Amino acid sequence: MSVMNVFKTCIALCLLAASVAVWKAYIPNGRIDPKAWTGSSSATAGASDFKAAPIPDGVSVHGIVVFTPSDCPSDAAQRAEALMRHLHEQGIPYSRTDAAHFSNVTSPAQITQIKEIMTGPVPVVFVNGRAKANPTPEEVVVEYRRSSNG
Repeated sequence: MSVMNVFKTCIALCLLAASVAVWKAYIPNGRIDPKAWTGSSSATAGASDFKAAPIPDGVSVHGIVVFTPSDCPSDAAQRAEALMRHLHEQGIPYSRTDAAHFSNVTSPAQITQIKEIMTGPVPVVFVNGRAKANPTPEEVVVEYRRSSNG
């Protein structure tokens, strides 16, 4: 067996293992189990984990913006897809982007805030001026309803 065939076989096995892991995260109705997220298990407690943060250029301080890679098969991208499906099913508007630029940063503290949020697990979600890395769909809905009514 050539080196290239061994390499291709290893890649195929890795993709198969990743596919099985994603499949196991699904529950019978075809939705990803929220417990598969690394966030907190309580939507109410998790929503409070959203933190005020500088808003990326071109992003409104109002509404939901989901930062996630485009056309990516990773587990993180699949969580983002499940999150956006959940928001759509709830009738909650959102936008999606795969890039963030911050020209409005004015202090070292803001740089630290941005790094803490944007270097966390994907998806990164901004809800009405507050952000969190890798929230569950329920946490996003709770934060959206809390901050939209407040």
